[in-house]
Amino acid sequence: MEKKRERMVEVCPVCGSSEMYLETGGYVGKVYHCKDCNYMGALVVEADDEMVEAIKEGYGREKKGSED
Repeated sequence: MEKKRERMVEVCPVCGSSEMYLETGGYVGKVYHCKDCNYMGALVVEADDEMVEAIKEGYGREKKGSED
């Protein structure tokens, strides 16, 4: 049985948002900026829908715990 290919998207490793843009790039390497949580860094996660939901769920728990 052939496995269906999942749609992969680049998302923020902190909050799971796909609302990221390239802050700088070229000679020094790429630095991404997340519009939702303000993460800035070279790391982005290539994830399917299931992984995106898991990242968002973890971020929600972490954020809620820090507000208490």
